[in-house]
Amino acid sequence: MKVYKWIDKFNTKNNRKIITKYNLGISSGHKSAYFYLNPKFYLKYLLRLLLVLLSAITFHKKSYQTFYKLVSEKYSPFYLAKGFNFVQNKFFDILSTLFGYRYFISEAILPLLPEDKILIKQISFIANNNPLVSIVIPVFNNLAYTYNCLLALSNNVPPSLSYEVIIVDDCSSDATETFFRSNSRGINYIRNDINSGFLISSNIGADKALGKYVCFLNNDTQVSINWLQNLLLPFTDEHVGLVGSKLIYANGFLQEAGGFVFSDANAANYGNNHDPEHPLYNFIREVDYCSGASILIKNTDLQKLNYFDRRYIPAYYEDTDLCLSVKHVLNKKVIYQPLSELIHFEGISSGRDIEKHPVKRFQAINKDKFAQKWRNHLVNYPQLNDISSALAINQKNKTILIIDDTIPEADKDSGSVRLVHIIEILISLNYHVIFVPNDGLKKNGYFEKLTNIGVEVLYRFPNRNSMINLLLNKLDLIDVAWICKPQNNKEFEFLFSYNSKMKWIYDTIDLHFVREEREAALLNDAKIKQSASETKEQELAFAKAADITIAITTDEKEILQHYGIKKTVVIPNIHIAQENKHFVPFEERSGLIFIGGYAHKPNIDAVIYLSNEIMPLVWLKNPTIKLTLLGSNPSKEVMDLASEKIEVTGYVEDVSGYFNNSRVFVAPLRFGAGMKGKIGQSLSFALPIVTSEIGAEGIGLVQGRDYLLAATADEFASHILRLYEDKTLWNDISNASKELIKSYHPDRIKPVINSILS
Repeated sequence: MKVYKWIDKFNTKNNRKIITKYNLGISSGHKSAYFYLNPKFYLKYLLRLLLVLLSAITFHKKSYQTFYKLVSEKYSPFYLAKGFNFVQNKFFDILSTLFGYRYFISEAILPLLPEDKILIKQISFIANNNPLVSIVIPVFNNLAYTYNCLLALSNNVPPSLSYEVIIVDDCSSDATETFFRSNSRGINYIRNDINSGFLISSNIGADKALGKYVCFLNNDTQVSINWLQNLLLPFTDEHVGLVGSKLIYANGFLQEAGGFVFSDANAANYGNNHDPEHPLYNFIREVDYCSGASILIKNTDLQKLNYFDRRYIPAYYEDTDLCLSVKHVLNKKVIYQPLSELIHFEGISSGRDIEKHPVKRFQAINKDKFAQKWRNHLVNYPQLNDISSALAINQKNKTILIIDDTIPEADKDSGSVRLVHIIEILISLNYHVIFVPNDGLKKNGYFEKLTNIGVEVLYRFPNRNSMINLLLNKLDLIDVAWICKPQNNKEFEFLFSYNSKMKWIYDTIDLHFVREEREAALLNDAKIKQSASETKEQELAFAKAADITIAITTDEKEILQHYGIKKTVVIPNIHIAQENKHFVPFEERSGLIFIGGYAHKPNIDAVIYLSNEIMPLVWLKNPTIKLTLLGSNPSKEVMDLASEKIEVTGYVEDVSGYFNNSRVFVAPLRFGAGMKGKIGQSLSFALPIVTSEIGAEGIGLVQGRDYLLAATADEFASHILRLYEDKTLWNDISNASKELIKSYHPDRIKPVINSILS
């Protein structure tokens, strides 16, 4: 219901203001436990209560679920359960929820159990003598937090990842030792002889680590799914030395998205108390340091640096020092990884008695030690609190903006495959890539794939206007704007009035007007013909205005040049031959396949033509042959083609099994434009093809050597049967496919892209 969206919108906005104001007040010195009663909150509290009332009146399911969870769960995730104070804890949780302080907490957050409940539970890991990662967790009392930390690890890090857990107990006086001696399995439990502090405990654990990588993890954290997998991914770059996580406070606000060091040795956590979902904090980038609450480093590098520097005992600045050592001693990068998320209950971790060793005093002392050690390097760092300068210093590469309809879905359409390869090439050429999806959507799975290869994605947050404003704020840093398709160039042409120095690259993807003209001719449709004429005028106007226009085939380049577009370059589809050590031979294969996204009209037309006119002719000669129609978003008319002999699969994440076991690929395309990704995909699997002239265009196929060409239903049926039954011909075409596809490897395209950018 629209009213629910309205309630959620205002709840989000108002509750964010409440928590932000509270956090700012606390950080500026309002340490009183009653600061939340300050009159400056009253109007916002009133609005919050009105929204709660409105939720109740309209039976908003989300609101009822939130309060039910609060009432039904005995123990709080925020207050330790001691004795019979659970009623008091429950009261505070309900009040905090009513007044907006619990609105952004994660649904996965775990309750803090009392010690007697923890001591009847078990926690188990698989002991590993040759782990990939050693997770070192120093602890000092606070068993409830440690138990939740381990439970989150167990729930979110699969044993298949190969890791060990090392607990270093710094002489806890609670039930920590009892629990680990009796209730845990597969954990390397170490108890210090004397209370030594966080830094020494961390070093003791690291010294016992068997893994290739060492992960330091605070016991006051709860990791999320894929936390460790995402920490490992940046290490595919050999120049990466240390990777840190996104830290989120228990209230759902951001603690840190990497950190920066300034010339006066002050350190700042970037994004502190902001929204962790904001695009600014959700791309991989180089930083000065990451909090030691969750960092990953190679064991060999850690040993070279001799672990955490003991001059910072008991703690504070030791993680900043380690990161700067990675940067300036090992000459490697420190990387912030936003996809590695965890909740951090700051201030609970292992350490000496806080009364004996006040936090502020040690922060000040260790800051001075840090400044003395790094004074020769700090002169090159930005001035105090100049975050923009710090970001600019760490963003050394040229920046390219790419705009397309949506975040590419490389497992669903060929245009996305090409675009992802182009992005990877740009990153290999040391460009920082900013990607803007015109639809503004942060698509789960596909957003993460772009992020993990180093792309900064600007998505709609909280709305489209904010996305555009964020883009405009970054525009001065952008050197090149690479905009795909005419509709996106139309919508974003205004950017060049803000930054006329940007190079404008217009990527046609294919010439849309050519596709529309062919469709109009096939269907004899005057309306489509008129649309083609309008599209043509628009496309040619953008091609003339742009600094460079990209065609996908030589044929389309010649069409553009015919209309006076001289600055034209061909960047075709990009394919990598599929490595197949156990290539399935001809006689072990069966059936025909077609693949295509059915949001694209030429593909719908092709499969209807194939199923209704071509296959009946094939079945007259060989009724055993089955046809599989692969591809995402099948329309009703495509689904209606399904029968005993025709399978319509819908979206399939991994189609390699179909390509590796089918005997012939059939693509009877009757209109379209540009290079067809489906043809390149079939070539990459060395699967012989029967297609039309339109299907074969632009890729350099030679009839009879690389494929079989057909123009009519009779010809298609004849060539399908011939290729299906002639093993020698099948093998010849399959082998030719392996050679042809090499021309479209990223290494062949990279010099072309480099030349147009330079």
